[in-house]
Amino acid sequence: MKLYELAWGLYPRRVAIYLAEKGLAEIERIAFDAMQEWPPAELKSVSPSGTVPILIPDGGPAIRQSVAILEYLEEIHPSPGMLGRTARDRARTRELMSVIDEACIHFGTWCHNASPVFAMREPQSHDAARVARDAFFHHVAILEVLVSETSGPFLAGDEVTVADCMAMATFQFANRFYGVTLPEDCPALDRWYEDFSQRASATPPEYPKVLHDMAYGLPGIQLSKAA
Repeated sequence: MKLYELAWGLYPRRVAIYLAEKGLAEIERIAFDAMQEWPPAELKSVSPSGTVPILIPDGGPAIRQSVAILEYLEEIHPSPGMLGRTARDRARTRELMSVIDEACIHFGTWCHNASPVFAMREPQSHDAARVARDAFFHHVAILEVLVSETSGPFLAGDEVTVADCMAMATFQFANRFYGVTLPEDCPALDRWYEDFSQRASATPPEYPKVLHDMAYGLPGIQLSKAA
């Protein structure tokens, strides 16, 4: 089984944190360099979109979406379980996963339409960036409510779940690469983030300096209606 990834990318980090928490080390991992020509030739052969992560199961077709990869790995490696012990627990975990995934989509739209990282690659709209920014923080607020309803050190309760892996990848990337921090009115999420950041699985990756210098400070970009 092979996993194609980008060591510091948001979506590949979901899988990387999961693998560390799960203790899965037998997967062959192939990391690409975003500072080289993209997409690499090897990646083009398995992904028409040129995105990662991609999992190539033994004898099976490629799985090209991070959530599908996480669900697949959880099914073939059910212990220790990271979706929840009961049907209700698993429903809560998947609810959290859905909110996190939607937040990621809005965050990506914000970045693509406002960050200098993408300014020379594609058209940008400050109106679209503003809408996406507000939608991202709206979903963060929803996540705060869900976390506040649950007791325990992790998002879904007393045990680490896939939701923790997805959330850590999201907020770590937003914070360390773009300078986007959790809002002050999210104490439950903030406590969780500070605690989970201490886990070995959440050790921050190294970001390419050239890209990091352009990306950091996203919240300071003015998104006026006239822009």
